[in-house]
Amino acid sequence: MSKRLWLVILLCANAAMGATRLEGQTPLPLTGNQTPQRLDLSTHNWPIGSDDELVIEGHNPSARPQTLILRIDDEASVNYRSRVNLERIVAPGPFTQRFALSEWRTSQPRALALDKLTKLYLFMADNAPSMTIHRWYWEPGLTLPAGTIALDLGAAAAPRFTGFEPLSPGDPRLIGHPTPILRPSGDALVRDGLRNLDGVRLDLAKGRYQLTLWLDDPGEWEYLPHPFERSVLVNDEPIWAEQWQPQEWLTQRYLAGQSREALPNPDPWQLFGARQGGPVHVTLNHPGGPLTITLVGHSPDAKYLAGLLLAPYPASTSKEDLPNSGKDLAVLADATASVLTKQRQLFLEKWTLAPYSPTPASQQLSLTPITDAAPTLQIAPLSAADALQQAAQPVLAARGSQLLLEFAIHAATDDPAPLLVIQPPEQAGSPLTLTPYYGKWHLVRPQASGTLLAPSDQELVEGVAGLTLLAGVPRRLVLQMTVPRDAPAGRYLGNIQLLSQQQLVQLPLTIEVLPLTLPAASKPVGIYVEAPPYLNWLSPDPEALKEQIAAASRCDLARLAKLGITGLSPALPQDEAGMREIMGEAAGLGFVPPLLAYTPLKRWGGDPASQLDQWQARQQGLTASGLPPLAWSLFDEPDLATLPAITTLAREMKRLDPAVIRAGHFNHPGQVGLLAEVEIALINAGFGADKADVARVRQHKVTPWFYNLGTPRAAGFYLWQSGAEGYLQWHGRMPTALPYDPTDGRESDFMLLGPQACEAHRLSHDLLLLQQAIEDLRWLAWLEQEARYQVEAALLLERLRDQLPTRWQVAEQLPSAAWIQWRREIEQLAKGLKTLQTGANSSS
Repeated sequence: MSKRLWLVILLCANAAMGATRLEGQTPLPLTGNQTPQRLDLSTHNWPIGSDDELVIEGHNPSARPQTLILRIDDEASVNYRSRVNLERIVAPGPFTQRFALSEWRTSQPRALALDKLTKLYLFMADNAPSMTIHRWYWEPGLTLPAGTIALDLGAAAAPRFTGFEPLSPGDPRLIGHPTPILRPSGDALVRDGLRNLDGVRLDLAKGRYQLTLWLDDPGEWEYLPHPFERSVLVNDEPIWAEQWQPQEWLTQRYLAGQSREALPNPDPWQLFGARQGGPVHVTLNHPGGPLTITLVGHSPDAKYLAGLLLAPYPASTSKEDLPNSGKDLAVLADATASVLTKQRQLFLEKWTLAPYSPTPASQQLSLTPITDAAPTLQIAPLSAADALQQAAQPVLAARGSQLLLEFAIHAATDDPAPLLVIQPPEQAGSPLTLTPYYGKWHLVRPQASGTLLAPSDQELVEGVAGLTLLAGVPRRLVLQMTVPRDAPAGRYLGNIQLLSQQQLVQLPLTIEVLPLTLPAASKPVGIYVEAPPYLNWLSPDPEALKEQIAAASRCDLARLAKLGITGLSPALPQDEAGMREIMGEAAGLGFVPPLLAYTPLKRWGGDPASQLDQWQARQQGLTASGLPPLAWSLFDEPDLATLPAITTLAREMKRLDPAVIRAGHFNHPGQVGLLAEVEIALINAGFGADKADVARVRQHKVTPWFYNLGTPRAAGFYLWQSGAEGYLQWHGRMPTALPYDPTDGRESDFMLLGPQACEAHRLSHDLLLLQQAIEDLRWLAWLEQEARYQVEAALLLERLRDQLPTRWQVAEQLPSAAWIQWRREIEQLAKGLKTLQTGANSSS
């Protein structure tokens, strides 16, 4: 039998398996009306195909989002890896969750045998309350009009988009020797494709068609493919081309999401989904016969294709606007519209928008002080008189300290360019240093690997340029101030003036500097930092790249030091000279040692012998430099199976250099055996972050640090109460592919420092809260000093010891107002004590 005939038989078989045989919705039996639901499929014989869908409708009665888990087994399923396990975060209230059967792949990977399914389980994550299930049913998936050619390119085992035919390496229609790519996110059409593909050869009937090509590889982790020049030909005629200058690509492609705000209309599809895969639409008039689509580019990334759709496109077609197209095309072919509609449906039912309550509409422009760090959407506008009364209360500060003042701006009407003037507080002509920031609204994933999206204004833009106001959307204004160490005590007065649409509001800024200087921070509290990943893509010159990365690292360190951040896991180069440069820079800026060397060992290869050789070659020179030593991170949340290899490496390092500082990240009680192999144990809630867990680490004669506890302000009071010696928060800069698309990776983007270094000063509000936690530690250190001599201080210190939680589960549930109140109690005591000592009010 000829190869061509075998291909025809295979394609017919695939078509039969994929085509739906359902006549409509086919209900599944329910056992009661709540989760869990268990269904034995071996006794049923529904005529489902891979183009069908499972739809679940129900209600989440909880006030909080909950994780719903769907498990599917077939006859070959014997463990977790051989079955399909799908998790969705479901918001409170009614929900619909849709699962395309064509995407059901195990992690092996393997497509489930749909005619041999055995079990269907629907249940909740551990200890979560049950959900109400109204019904679940099979439903026919996407059916495309006759004459449509729909091809989903990728590996044979990759997920397939409903209604599309798979096109995999080895198919004679493919030109060249492509490599399949499978990414962790995106729908089945977008997440996989073929790289280094020269083209696709088809036979096509005469007619007018709309050709849609999905040309973008969505990337993974910190990598985003970045072809700067590529084009597409049809039968040797150019139909599409794209050419970028590197900086143009950076601003218009990589950072495009900076300018898009989620509110007032948070549509995840328009913000993210519609752009994924980079769909390109072109109209073709084909005379009939061979049609060859050629991909042209100078790199394998430039010749990438995820999906292809050729839709019959007669002159009279549906009048839907073409989404996100700057072209002259005004309408979609019916098949194109159906595919994009199905993509939108699947995207929106997976990426649930968390319910949120918009603030009450403001009748006039207002500026409201935020006294308890509450989320912006919870701040109701105050009357001018009430806002003035709050703002007039002096904010206490010590010399050499940093503080935050925060406000919510509510506008009655839109204003693309309001006028904001801030007069820094001053006394006798000596102003305090003031840096303003304003919040930008984006959708984020509150749970790093969840499927829930929520509006957040965590990202802060430094300065006031570009500030806009929208009616019904509050804008957070943050003023970060530094009090010089030699600042005279007394009241410092300034003001804020905001002019918008002929309305003017003004508030005073009143800072009372106490006649005391706080002790310097003695514990490292900070973040993990990496250089912007795009620097590696934009500079072809290795020496220029090296200097750009070094300059970016110096910029990051200077910004963090200016903010008063004390701890650091820096972006360390791999060479000894580069490491010494960063270490010297950090030492000069006053970061508390030791710095954590988080990445070097893992970047020196997976072989412990190679890691040891590379480390030894650098350690001798670094020790001889006289700089404070590094703490070398040996492992990061290791699997138990890797413990013997880690132990061998750790002991060899200790044998070669008895003074070495070894560190490791512990997130599971089973890793406790590794405590004997480190000098610093970074522990999180998975390992145990209670005060008792800190004591347990100390019993092994190991220094305990926390990492990634998730509530920045707790890095002050809770760190002190627990007795831990340091805190690091992940991550200063970790974009998963596109930095402003939280749906394009395994996890959300982590951007405490923003996606860029010095080019654009953006940072997370959480970073400023972490800085305030350091100020909490400094106030606690002052209180401990005073408690030796002052009864009032000793009593407050004892009361704080009693009041502060010793269990992390309790601490993380505390509102931010609790941490702020404890700080205010110390500040008020300081004001009173100084009054007693000087015999005069400190503000006089």
